[in-house]
Amino acid sequence: MLYVTIYNMKIIPLLFTSLLLVSCAKNDTINHFLIKPITQQELENNGFYKYSYEVTLDDHDKIDDTIKCVAKYDMYSNVKPERNKEGKLCPTQLWNFYSEDSIKKRKNTYYFKNELKSKVITYVFKNNVLFHKEVEVNFFDKTQNQSPGFKSTDQIIKYYDSLKISLKPIIKNILTGEHYTGQFMIDNYRTRFYFSEKEKYYGIFVNYLNDITFYNNREHWYSGRIDEIYYYD
Repeated sequence: MLYVTIYNMKIIPLLFTSLLLVSCAKNDTINHFLIKPITQQELENNGFYKYSYEVTLDDHDKIDDTIKCVAKYDMYSNVKPERNKEGKLCPTQLWNFYSEDSIKKRKNTYYFKNELKSKVITYVFKNNVLFHKEVEVNFFDKTQNQSPGFKSTDQIIKYYDSLKISLKPIIKNILTGEHYTGQFMIDNYRTRFYFSEKEKYYGIFVNYLNDITFYNNREHWYSGRIDEIYYYD
């Protein structure tokens, strides 16, 4: 196992960031479509890369140096690190390339399709507690029919029924009985499934701390940088 720690002080008051990268040459044996929480140790044991930063927020009262809160975020991913244009380590860029980055886009897309098998797995921990996870699968061509497909509600229900895992649609309107599209309670956690035939991807997002069903992980982690943001509970 290789540990590399990089510290970076930004010229922003009371914002400290760090990046901790853990790389393990092990095969991933976890079924990431199961909902029950897993630990950081399990992810490390299955070869995930770890990226970390810390945010300190001031209370802005201009009276003393009282700290409002400190949050440490650890993101585990199956995506290997690379150095961006600023020389900082971050997950390999997979989205949001500039037009002049055509060579890099071709190289990184090859890595995405062939080494990652078109699947990006993201787990975010806040202060050592599992916050949310997302599994996104892109299908670049017809040869990539990965299971489970999750391209329809029937496929979702059939998959979890086969594992004897109950799921309940989340009611949007009690009066009409209308359900949220693609959202279920599975193992008591709010879970959102999404699918785009046009953009050729499907995925699953699980929030373990609140009811928010979307964070822009593509933008925050996989666009050639790490956005050191504070996630409010």
